[in-house]
Amino acid sequence: MKENNIALRPIHYASVSGGKDSLYMLFIILKNPEKYPLDMVIHFELETDWEWSRKVVDEMEKMCKQINVPFLKIKPRRSWEELFNKYGFPNGRARWCNNLYKLDCKKQLEEWIKSQNCRPVAYIGFCVDETHRFKYEIGNWEKQDCCYPLAEENIEEKDVLEWAKHQELLKDYYLYFDRQGCMACPMARMKEWAFLLQQYPDKFDYFMKKIKETEIMLEKKGKKYKFMKMGQEEFENRIRNKWLKKLEKEQEKS
Repeated sequence: MKENNIALRPIHYASVSGGKDSLYMLFIILKNPEKYPLDMVIHFELETDWEWSRKVVDEMEKMCKQINVPFLKIKPRRSWEELFNKYGFPNGRARWCNNLYKLDCKKQLEEWIKSQNCRPVAYIGFCVDETHRFKYEIGNWEKQDCCYPLAEENIEEKDVLEWAKHQELLKDYYLYFDRQGCMACPMARMKEWAFLLQQYPDKFDYFMKKIKETEIMLEKKGKKYKFMKMGQEEFENRIRNKWLKKLEKEQEKS
């Protein structure tokens, strides 16, 4: 029997987070429809998204509706709280917030695309100087499951960052930070936690509570664990008494 070489029709989708790279990428895709065919735009909607990035996503959705490009928001099948109750607060070694939470949205999407007898092709906002993040080389992506339009256009991350600093929707964040994670990112820097405390104090208190609960839970199981190697109490003290002041001084200068 001959091997089945039937080529599945690709469904091209732009994966947008609400950050600077995905917004810049979407502009490029919409301006170059012949080079970057687009069937839909997808946002993985997380409970831990920043409020400012949700406004960016809303603007993306408006842009797409104006030109009749479907814009879909996909939520994880399990809530952040449900996963926290099972695994505790995510950390650098156990990032369930990525594989069990965020990437569950991608799994749902790709399952649906494949059920249509099609193959998914994602546009991802990696820049040309982020080759360590690439799954494929740029330049020939007809048979691949993802493509990097920013890299294809030879755009570096610093160029997108400079652009973001002058965008009304983005500047209040990117004047002080170069990357966007989520509000509970275990890889976040101290200044980002200070920004969370400043802008969303209730959310900050909530996550501090969850971190403390994780330390207590692991201690009961006989495991030695201190958040950020210093423990929740010391971590919160540094954010409130050192890093918040640093952030405020930086904001006064800008």
